[in-house]
Amino acid sequence: MYPTDPQCTGSGERMRLGREGATSGEDRTPRLAPGCDPSQLSLTPAEGYLLSRIDGRTPLSLLRQIGGMPPGEIDRCIERLSKEGVLAFDASGRERPRAASAASAAPAAPPTAATRAVAAPEIDPALDLAVDVQERVLEFEARLARPYHEILGVAADADVRAIKQAYFGLSKQFHPDRYFRRNLGPFGPRIERIFKKVLEAYELLSDPATRAEVQNAQAASAAPEPAAAPSQGAAAARRLRARLGALGKHHRAHDERKRKAKSLFESGMAAFHAERWIEAAGSVRLAIAFDPENEAFKGAFSDVQRRAHEERARVLMKEADGASSLGDWREAARLYEEALHYRAFDASLNEKTARLLLKLSGDLRKAKEYALAACELEPDTAAYRRTLGQVYRAAGLAANAKREFQNALRLDPSDAESKQELKSL
Repeated sequence: MYPTDPQCTGSGERMRLGREGATSGEDRTPRLAPGCDPSQLSLTPAEGYLLSRIDGRTPLSLLRQIGGMPPGEIDRCIERLSKEGVLAFDASGRERPRAASAASAAPAAPPTAATRAVAAPEIDPALDLAVDVQERVLEFEARLARPYHEILGVAADADVRAIKQAYFGLSKQFHPDRYFRRNLGPFGPRIERIFKKVLEAYELLSDPATRAEVQNAQAASAAPEPAAAPSQGAAAARRLRARLGALGKHHRAHDERKRKAKSLFESGMAAFHAERWIEAAGSVRLAIAFDPENEAFKGAFSDVQRRAHEERARVLMKEADGASSLGDWREAARLYEEALHYRAFDASLNEKTARLLLKLSGDLRKAKEYALAACELEPDTAAYRRTLGQVYRAAGLAANAKREFQNALRLDPSDAESKQELKSL
């Protein structure tokens, strides 16, 4: 039986979680015990975020998926809060009837930005970052110690295309350039850490050679089990010698991988200082694959890889400009789109790609996406507004097109092309 009216100072209840399945409480719904003030609790950021998700309607089974921590850690946290009387539980997500006033019997209101900020003290509605984005950052940051494929949200055997799509989706959410010139408070460094880890995961898994080495390193890190106290006899002695031999072989292989990793890293940094960015990135990436626990390698990797991405984008844009000058619009558009993978927050590149897709009468949905991105990144550039208006006009959205042409003229009254576009509507 569970207490019908637990208080914050009471003993609470103990849950059996995890392996025992639905009969152990995964179908129950935790709620804040009456009289508890979350602002008075001493919580870690992850615990605060978890508590912000407890609203009296979300069952434990769902909390274990969205709580921002490994399921086992969520179980332990909820069990502790339960024992301390902070949480009470309802079966099947319904409030239990209690002899109480109408006010206390009313269902809890959905958490507002203010109540979520109390439950998760690090959330600050005053920042230039929406509360739901702050929650997403805290949730994602809690996952950074997981394996690379889990960080990207793909299967362990995902192909390169799935890995690439996952990376570009996460990059749009967490690339620091997305939040340029915003007041992010403590979330700035968090977003930077998340992006570095996402970039690391992508680069190591998307390249077949480094992915294979990561898997080899993981296998090599599992040392043979040391022998238990041997029983007497020649057979036992032989088994012990065999195990010791295997253990010695493992240590030699481990040391060899570390030496190779150090050599690759040194080569990569030499290439970096010589401004051979792509070569540097390849060497440092392999160094991490051979020695994935080396934090010094990982610390240097983000800067090296960003330079490599800039170089890749520069080469692709140069090739695209060449294709465009030859009238090969389709190839130019393809190359510009690929360059956007590395420079997603380049307003000029977004607008140029939108114009090319419009010229090709191609994918107007993508053209609108790129034109909108350019306008969001640089809202006071008349040419970008004009391009967005032209995309809307091609899509048959006359009212939207008129609005953007007017915006362009407001920003640049001498824009003759926008004037002509308005006349033609």
